[in-house]
Amino acid sequence: MTEVQENRHGLLERVAHLLLIQKQGAQGEHIDPQLQPPPDAGAWGADQRDAWFSDEMKVLRDCVSLGGDGPRQSILKELAAFHHESVEQAYQKCLDWEKLSVAEWKAADRSTPEGVRDFYNTTTSWRYDLAWYVYLQVTGHAFPQSPAVVRFLRANGVAGGQLMDFGSGIGLNGQVFDRFGFKVTIADVSKPLLAYATWRNARHGADIRVIDLNDQPLPQGAFDVITAFDTLTHVTDFDATCERLHAALKPDGWLIANFDTRAPEDASAWHIQDNELDLDRRLKKPGFARRHVIGGFLNCYQSVDPNTAAHGVRTLCGRATLPLEQAASFSRRVRWPTPHRMAKALRLMSAPH
Repeated sequence: MTEVQENRHGLLERVAHLLLIQKQGAQGEHIDPQLQPPPDAGAWGADQRDAWFSDEMKVLRDCVSLGGDGPRQSILKELAAFHHESVEQAYQKCLDWEKLSVAEWKAADRSTPEGVRDFYNTTTSWRYDLAWYVYLQVTGHAFPQSPAVVRFLRANGVAGGQLMDFGSGIGLNGQVFDRFGFKVTIADVSKPLLAYATWRNARHGADIRVIDLNDQPLPQGAFDVITAFDTLTHVTDFDATCERLHAALKPDGWLIANFDTRAPEDASAWHIQDNELDLDRRLKKPGFARRHVIGGFLNCYQSVDPNTAAHGVRTLCGRATLPLEQAASFSRRVRWPTPHRMAKALRLMSAPH
């Protein structure tokens, strides 16, 4: 690319950033709630507010606490004990997890499904990320996923049964579901995450089954509920994964899932899938119908027979309306022209390059 082309590309990029709300790429360093102002509950949506003040939230706090310590110290002490390091070292790795994860991603070729699987089977930084993310939920600085889901399931007549947390990470959500009477299975492709989850479950007395997705298939027709939090954008075989999840559910079972898509950057390279509207359409195809959305992002799908006329109509309608939905999604990102923005854009375009 010539210097003139580079300047033109840079100009167009700056104008685009001015006129469009950009999709998040890198997450950046985790915040420390002790160094932040208290969360503003008045700014929360109803689902987050209801979950925060619920008995289910008390259970989440209890699940991350151990030995008389509160959530923060328990999380850091457990990470330190498992990794044979100091609490201060564990704390710094929680904050810096993204830098560590980028280094792990760049340590080998990730351009193939095998390379991606190797990343999941060697990463340790995600233990710190996922543990700290639960701490942020406990302090009100992140959406409390498992308490909100338990509340939704109870409201829809599901107060127990077989539940699988797919892409379970370090298993903390599974621990919450176990406390509410579900017979829980956690499933993940990451051996390091499963090892930490198994170790934690033993310490907390949680009787939870483990599926290593590297060499164990999902049982068919086994589960009343499957959760897949922040998982499906990381899989390389999205359509096949959706078919396996549908096959693993009982008729009318629930799949609770979200699509954490990101703009392409070094620090989001493991977010492999990038179009949430298309992912929603493709997930529905093998036999899912979306019935509800929790907190504006956790989609609640019910398993349906894919061979019925009703599902065929839903699939065709989804395919036909996808362009309209994508256009509407794009329009929500537009920073509509104001005199200030237009003047700034004109200055950018007229500046010498």
